[in-house]
Amino acid sequence: MGQEKLVEVKNLLSHPFLFMQKIMVLAILALTFPFTPIPSDDGSHNCIREWWNVDAFIRTNDTNKNYSITASFEYEKETPASNLFFTLFNLDEKRMYDLGCYNAPINELKHSKDSLNLSFKKSWMKGEYPHYTIHLENKGVIVEMYIEAEGEPHFVAEGAGGILPVGLGYYRYLFIPRCKAWGWLQLEGKKEEFTGVAYYEHVWGNWSYNNPLRNASFETILGYAKLLKWWWKNKSVSFNSITISSDNPFSYDWAWANFDNGWNIFYGATPFWLNEIPFCILYLFNGEKTIEFGKISYEYIDGIFVEGTYIPTKIKVVAEGEGKLNLFMEMNNTPHIYTSNLTSFYWKKLILYECPGKIYGWYDNGEKINLTGKCEIEIERQVSLLEYFMVKIAFYIKPFGIDYIFFSYLFNIIFSLQFRLFPFYLSFYISHIRY
Repeated sequence: MGQEKLVEVKNLLSHPFLFMQKIMVLAILALTFPFTPIPSDDGSHNCIREWWNVDAFIRTNDTNKNYSITASFEYEKETPASNLFFTLFNLDEKRMYDLGCYNAPINELKHSKDSLNLSFKKSWMKGEYPHYTIHLENKGVIVEMYIEAEGEPHFVAEGAGGILPVGLGYYRYLFIPRCKAWGWLQLEGKKEEFTGVAYYEHVWGNWSYNNPLRNASFETILGYAKLLKWWWKNKSVSFNSITISSDNPFSYDWAWANFDNGWNIFYGATPFWLNEIPFCILYLFNGEKTIEFGKISYEYIDGIFVEGTYIPTKIKVVAEGEGKLNLFMEMNNTPHIYTSNLTSFYWKKLILYECPGKIYGWYDNGEKINLTGKCEIEIERQVSLLEYFMVKIAFYIKPFGIDYIFFSYLFNIIFSLQFRLFPFYLSFYISHIRY
């Protein structure tokens, strides 16, 4: 540090009021001028964790077979390590090919600060908005895909500054909701050309899965303040019931969907210990513009237990904003499950459960439009020593009564009770969890 800077720091420390005044000015400036996305921001950043991801639904030209592809190039400095997440789903035969390579040395992933130029073993990705080329190769399977953006890039929660907190860390999330896709696939010794539609995202930031309370920063505090302001304006809170569970904000629900009419959605939810307070975002791309929805509620219609946690496999989402969306997303393929043990004294593991499926529902903005299509669903859960538990109490006025449900994966028990006063009704159920 130079002598002039050192004197300036000493002067600030000797005048606390002046120091606080400058901090307040910086905060006001940050709130007034939110983070603005840069379409060409495809290069790497100096951060703890970063990934580049592509999802696609494709159909081969000769045999008319339908596939779903999800792939991510990722590095993280916490372990440290680099990873290639590469999964191919055969949608016709309900087959899954796990083609990823995990926990490689961090320098296995080569990346450039100034442009998108990635390489990991035999796989690579390069380009600049709006054109990208992805080459994925592992275990004898090769995908070379070219994508061209048909929508503009957006930052998640852009209107709230574009900074998303995780514990005391933060990240930025850039996505393109729809891209045209074409290329070729080599599978089981046969090479075929394909066409389809794709989604692109680039995420980077400083946060920890092992210790979510690390990496506190001024950006995190501002991020929470802006998001809470945005959430309060767009909240969708219901207290017809009270549900406390181990689902925590270090996890997420994620989905990208392609509708038959050419529209797309990008959906994300951060679970909270009190389930009646949802934190969600949803973007609808209607072929011309991307519409943000903020007043969102969701419900888990069905699910399964996996390695100490509950994975929703059918989700109902209701979103209001510029019109209203009412959607059901349902997994219907063989899933890909990725687990990573954590070094925390409290957090046991991270589970990533991804599976393509179907989506259906409607959109109403003065005219009701029925929607059907395909979706890619990804559920991430951070599992604690207590594993999955849930207590739900629902109250009723007419007729007066109460419902009580208790789950505990750790104690392998499900208990439910239903009570109604007029007319009188009492029922209870107890069993072990079926895996």
